Amino acid sequence: MSISSRFGFRYIAYGILLFLLLGLTACGSTPKPEVVVEEPSPATPLFVPEITDQGFFVFSDKTIMPDMEIGSPDSIRLAVSKIKNPTTQPEKIIVAVASQLMSIVWPSEQNTIEIPPDIEANAYTAAIESAKVGIYDVNTGNTDFFTTVLPSLVLLTSSSQTDYYPQSLSALQAGLEMQPNSVLVHYLLGCLYQKMGNLDSSLEMYEKASSLAEDCLEVNYAFSEVNYLKGNYGTAQEIARRMLTVFPGNLKLLKLLAQIATKMGDYAVAENYINQVLQQEPDNAQFLLLRVEVLMDQGSYVKAVSLLDVYSRVDKVSKDYLLLRSRIQNEWNKNSIAAAATAEQALELYPNDTDVILAAANLAAATGSNVQGKSAGQLAAEILATDPDNEDAIFIRAKDAVVRKNWEMAYNDTSQLINKGNASLSRKLLYVEACLGANRIEEAQRIVGELYKEYPESDDAKELYMRVQAAAGNNGEVRSLIASMLPSASSQLKSFLYYQRSMLATNDSDKLADLRQSLTANPRNSEALFELYRYYFERKDYRKAQYYLKQVVALNTSDEEMLRLNLELEALLQ
Repeated sequence: MSISSRFGFRYIAYGILLFLLLGLTACGSTPKPEVVVEEPSPATPLFVPEITDQGFFVFSDKTIMPDMEIGSPDSIRLAVSKIKNPTTQPEKIIVAVASQLMSIVWPSEQNTIEIPPDIEANAYTAAIESAKVGIYDVNTGNTDFFTTVLPSLVLLTSSSQTDYYPQSLSALQAGLEMQPNSVLVHYLLGCLYQKMGNLDSSLEMYEKASSLAEDCLEVNYAFSEVNYLKGNYGTAQEIARRMLTVFPGNLKLLKLLAQIATKMGDYAVAENYINQVLQQEPDNAQFLLLRVEVLMDQGSYVKAVSLLDVYSRVDKVSKDYLLLRSRIQNEWNKNSIAAAATAEQALELYPNDTDVILAAANLAAATGSNVQGKSAGQLAAEILATDPDNEDAIFIRAKDAVVRKNWEMAYNDTSQLINKGNASLSRKLLYVEACLGANRIEEAQRIVGELYKEYPESDDAKELYMRVQAAAGNNGEVRSLIASMLPSASSQLKSFLYYQRSMLATNDSDKLADLRQSLTANPRNSEALFELYRYYFERKDYRKAQYYLKQVVALNTSDEEMLRLNLELEALLQ
């Protein structure tokens, strides 16, 4: 081998050795720290845009966010008006939130706020989208006012879920601490408390929201509705009427006002509102039946029966239909047996329905008979066993006590109802009846005098006022009232007036003439019929006495006292 060949191999060997040495040196150097990327957990909350010490929504105009947090329709519009052309993500997101609040929370307001395009995924709009499909979003992080409050919009979009109520309550209370004057939070808290059945707290929240947003329909409708549910009918009516001047013809307000007026016994006003509702919704079955109820309360049974017959062609098993049919059978047809059968049908179809049980109890109290084998007191007791403060059940128990002449119980129950305040006319009238029965004449005079002034158009108030004055011996005033009322009195009131005048008659011919005129005005006036029975019985004209007593029995088939008198009379005739 030549020298050059030997040198070539040597250079190659040196090169390999040098490469190995350099490789070893590199391997022995200090390694760089390894970067570990963690996979996100399945429970990782949705990305919330970075929030600095000043918050995510930082604008040059410092009033924008307080206006948004107040959250009334006016304050939302004011906040958006200060963002001329949303270009940054915070601006776009807050404008999107504003638009969604107007649509979901304040739907009665015209929403002209357009949602900007190209909004990045964020916790705010994600919470709203979850609420729209009935989900309370727990992944917002609760890092600021809107991530805390927005999940509770589900209160306005879903009624099937209730398990989120504790979280929503805690979050909304936190939101109220962040913004004490927030109409939005007070309104949502009112909705939550109402759903939870806490009407007192709900009323408190709505009242505060109303004071902060006097012309907001949703807030004031809710404020009126809860007052109605609590029996504060005067306050409820005042709020709803004021809002109707701001939103004339609003269907929700008309419906609420119709229901309030019905409960207050202001039937002419109720019928006016009902007719306005039916003009907008001619097929509204609920308000068609409410009109039937109001017509019955006004004594217009012929119209009521006609309307109910029309409704029956469509539905004969609805709860409201059955209850009204039972009332007509009892009050108009005077067929308590058929009325009880209809009430029993309703109880079978709706066995645990409080309204049905109350109606059955009411019928039993009015007739003194049993429904489904139970007295009015027993039916009312079923409700009071689980709801001891149920005023309707207490009222029915008091009515049952009046029928059974248990005056002390009637007085105690009606006193309890009156002392709660905001009692309806019917409850106050029953209280006066109980006072009369318990011989508390002065107390009866004081209350009935107030009712006579407060309800000048009420025939029931007029009748009871005269009964009390007669019981107090004020016969001169009674005669004067009869003379002034007779020319314009309804047939029902006219029948009572003639009967009452017959009780003051000083000779038989005047007495008989008034009693006959009473029956001409209302052939089913059981008081006039019974008085004619007594007149002829005292004169031992038993045949005529029986003629009138049998009519009384036919009108009061379950009255044990009338049945006993009839048996005695039959024995005399034999």
